[in-house]
Amino acid sequence: MKKSTSENLSERLVKYGTVSAAMLGMANAQGQINYTDIADITVDATNPRVAIDIDGDGTNDYLFGTRTTAPGFAFIFPSPSSAASSYNSNGIVGLSALGSYGTYFYPSNMTSGAPINATNNVFFSGRGDFNFNSCFYSGSQFCDGMDGFVGLHFKIGANTHYGWARIQVASDATSITIKDYAYNTVAEESINIGQTTLGIENSSLQDIRIVTLNKSISLFNLPEGTTYNLFSISGQLVLNGSTKNDTYVIEADALASGIYVLELNNITNNSVVKKKVIL
Repeated sequence: MKKSTSENLSERLVKYGTVSAAMLGMANAQGQINYTDIADITVDATNPRVAIDIDGDGTNDYLFGTRTTAPGFAFIFPSPSSAASSYNSNGIVGLSALGSYGTYFYPSNMTSGAPINATNNVFFSGRGDFNFNSCFYSGSQFCDGMDGFVGLHFKIGANTHYGWARIQVASDATSITIKDYAYNTVAEESINIGQTTLGIENSSLQDIRIVTLNKSISLFNLPEGTTYNLFSISGQLVLNGSTKNDTYVIEADALASGIYVLELNNITNNSVVKKKVIL
């Protein structure tokens, strides 16, 4: 069977607003990890193309897709091309994913904790197939239907940044679920697969506990001087305020049920944490 590299990319793109979760407000010498925990997005026959904005600058960076007609395959498309010209960070060539490349490109299914940096061997800016024809081709690395990680390499302005995305590819390649992603905000600095924070032990917000019940968001173990912002999943600010004690309840009766992002800020040391909550 000859594998075709051509794919008519649909114009059906789902753009989700990114509310980045920077766990520490101040970068140290190693950098700062910008982690985004999104509501899981499914890419399948009814929603075959999904684009994500890794750095939250309003420009989509990577396109995830599936082709369910035989031979089916699931892919990532980070390359600025005639088929995906809008998926190039700030209009500068430099989007790619870590993987193996021979005749075709296969993104590597990275081990949790593995470093992503300039020492990695192959970053390829083309369509990368997670799972081609139910792993008929030996390069396919997302074959067991379990969570996997892909290493990312992209530019912000003229500077190279490294990141990762966690996905789940169906073993028959008919769907992908995008779960979360992160990148190092300091150019050229390394990030480990699955890494969400740097030095969280120094964050005054590490011990906060969040409980939601009946449109109320209860916060426990709050440090002094904490403010909050509540965003819709599209990034719209819907509630904000400041806490008064180490325990505080945000009443959200007027809001519709759904997924929101809660941002907590400690004004004493500028630390920030963002968490997904469901009302």
